[in-house]
Amino acid sequence: MNTRSLKLWLASVLFLVCAFFAGKEVSRRTSVDTYHHVEAVGSGFQRLKHFIASAMYLQLDNYHHIEMYQGIPWDQVTDYLPQMWLIAKLDSHFTEVYNDASYHLAVNLGEVDQGLEFIREGVRFNPDSLDIVYQYAYLLWQTGEGENEEILDAAYHYRLLLRRYGGDEKQPYNEPSSAFLISEIIAEEDSLAPFVSLYRRRSSFIRSGIRAGIYYPGYLEEPPAFLAPPKGEI
Repeated sequence: MNTRSLKLWLASVLFLVCAFFAGKEVSRRTSVDTYHHVEAVGSGFQRLKHFIASAMYLQLDNYHHIEMYQGIPWDQVTDYLPQMWLIAKLDSHFTEVYNDASYHLAVNLGEVDQGLEFIREGVRFNPDSLDIVYQYAYLLWQTGEGENEEILDAAYHYRLLLRRYGGDEKQPYNEPSSAFLISEIIAEEDSLAPFVSLYRRRSSFIRSGIRAGIYYPGYLEEPPAFLAPPKGEI
């Protein structure tokens, strides 16, 4: 070892010794919550993964809509599902990925088992997500692969979440759809099933009439001001 290398080695040892004693002194004078520091680093890393997942999803969503408008068959879009899978691995709470990919698998491609398996994974990671839980109930019903009890359990789970959150602000149209699923299952093997369909059509007619201002329920003496047609037009 030459003189220059020896000096560098001694200087390195000296700096290491100084750093060791300085660290001990800092530790003695301060109290550091290591857990919260690790938690903060982990939280920042999760935000970074979510940012990457969001960027990938936005690009992929635009891309697949362009392909859809161009009439490209779904079975030729081979890069769609692998990227969806990668996004789910980056952020298991990215609910849009589970919704889109599970529907794509189960309905567009006919891979029902894989689609249901993917949406079940989404429910497992996001049991309190309204859109994930509803999508699970819907796919069970839409594909015909779900048992009645399984569909009802998923729909009831969604309704319980509705009560907790006070409604579905993101996808409000899922609220009546979940009630429809429940009514369909309950009336499926019932002798009153034909009457359920008749009542549904009657209710739809009544709603349309009220909105058009040409009908109002008989138990009201007169229609509300915002529903009543202008005088002279009756």
